[in-house]
Amino acid sequence: MEFIKEWGIIAGIAGIALGVFMVIFKEIIRKNIFPVLTKKQSYTILIVIILLVWALAILSIILYYTGGSEDPSQLTVLVHSEKGKDDLVLPNRGKIKLIYGDASVIETINEKGEATFKQIPPTFFSSEETVEILFFDPQGEPYRVINPDSLYQLAKGKYISLTVKLYGLSQLRGIVKDFKTGDPIQGARISILGIDTISNQYGEYSLSIPTEYQRKFQTIRAFKEGYEPYELKDVPIQTENEFPISLKPKHK
Repeated sequence: MEFIKEWGIIAGIAGIALGVFMVIFKEIIRKNIFPVLTKKQSYTILIVIILLVWALAILSIILYYTGGSEDPSQLTVLVHSEKGKDDLVLPNRGKIKLIYGDASVIETINEKGEATFKQIPPTFFSSEETVEILFFDPQGEPYRVINPDSLYQLAKGKYISLTVKLYGLSQLRGIVKDFKTGDPIQGARISILGIDTISNQYGEYSLSIPTEYQRKFQTIRAFKEGYEPYELKDVPIQTENEFPISLKPKHK
């Protein structure tokens, strides 16, 4: 069936070329050009028309087999967030690692959120074969693929949609200390978007951030009587490291 389909397309292209020839030839006949030309000139015109039509047919077939259809050995991986395919994740930065058979290839995600792999053996586009697709950020931010299964089956002409999420946004922890003495401060209130917690006797705090308030960057505030109010904007919560807070005593 695939063979018949291919030749049907080619026949259609050849039919277009023949149609072009007929239109041109009809126009020449309608304008009655041949009677005013010599036999040699008429012959030359016919040869040129035939050659142009053949060139059009051959060019169309070449374009069909080269640029006219998607390369069957090519795979495109589109990386996006949970919000949808238009919300790209780490364009021009994130990387995709493709493992098929004994081969391992890494490509950088482009400005369209895509990583393209070429010259994949056709056997990996069969239903029996699977490939492994891994996503990572070279700068170390904890982005992870939502689907824990990294094995995928490839299909000709279809891309892989990879949904990625930034983890580490639900928790902020650290120690509150006196700016001058370095001693831990008990009873300091630490807050993000109105969600707060209190530091213990060792100055330690742990703040859980509800899903609806989770952001990649947050503004952290801290308050303790006798100390100056503390505020720091654009803090990268997702680093998963402890966040120390130093409170300066008020001047008496």
